Amino acid sequence: MFQIGTGDHAQSLMLRRTGSSLRQTVSRLTAELASGQNSDKPRALGGNLLELANVEHGLALSAQHATSARLAVTFLEAQQNVADQIGQITERVSLDLRTSAQASGKLAMADAGERAKAGFEDAIGLLGTKIAGRHVFSGVAGDQRPFATPDDILGAVAASVPPNASPTDIKDHVTAWFAEGGPFESVAYTGADAAANATALGDGHSVRFDVTGADKGIRDSLAGLALGALAHTLEPGLDLSDMRNLLSAGANSLSASADQRIAMQARIGAQEARAADGLARAEARAASLQIIRTELLEADPYETATALESATQRLDALYLVTARLSRLSLTEYLR
Repeated sequence: MFQIGTGDHAQSLMLRRTGSSLRQTVSRLTAELASGQNSDKPRALGGNLLELANVEHGLALSAQHATSARLAVTFLEAQQNVADQIGQITERVSLDLRTSAQASGKLAMADAGERAKAGFEDAIGLLGTKIAGRHVFSGVAGDQRPFATPDDILGAVAASVPPNASPTDIKDHVTAWFAEGGPFESVAYTGADAAANATALGDGHSVRFDVTGADKGIRDSLAGLALGALAHTLEPGLDLSDMRNLLSAGANSLSASADQRIAMQARIGAQEARAADGLARAEARAASLQIIRTELLEADPYETATALESATQRLDALYLVTARLSRLSLTEYLR
């Protein structure tokens, strides 16, 4: 069998190096032909990478703004959904209180108050909604729950009702308790006074998260539910007429709360629309920049195919030369 001598070792290494280089070239050109993109960016751009760098920076910013906008949309949608559900609770409880106020016995009225309490508990539970690990109604303190427990809140409201209070007195007490500067802010609401930080959407646009659990649209709804719940808590000290008047006051309070809640939802909706517009702009900008990037790195298919064919032929020729130099044949092996 033919043996490669010491003097042929350099030639063997050269053939291996050439083969490796050609195989890499064939692999690169095959990938470029399949993707339509030059893999060697400096070569494709003649060494001028500034425009490509600007485009890729713009793509990174657009992706960041799109992510921020999606999170903002999700956050605001969650707030809107909670407000919708609280609206449904207040409408249901308001109708229940108004109907139960016509009952002939205190027991039926007290049961309506208990259902109002359940509505209050449901509302507090909804207001504890979290998105991406942050409570949506806690303002800048998103890591904190926005409210104390329903029992603690209703207990504090009931405990501070003046002795021998009339239904009107009770209503005024609840209204003052939930008003700005009242015990609501120190006992019930545990979130931050400041709204969550605004989110930049690019091109000077931003979206704000102005609504917190301390918003009047929420206070008024909770106040109406708490007023109805007191019909159950204070039932032993109230006569039939007082119970009827208290239930009616709760129903009226819940009906009146709709105006502030709808105004709050309108503010949320305005920011929701800004976030959606910001997302659309970021996605459109990203699409435009991606087209520019594709054009910058576009590989001519005919040129690439010709270069691939040439590289393949050279590789085939190299294999043939290597085989001949090494005398890799059955005849030579059998000698």
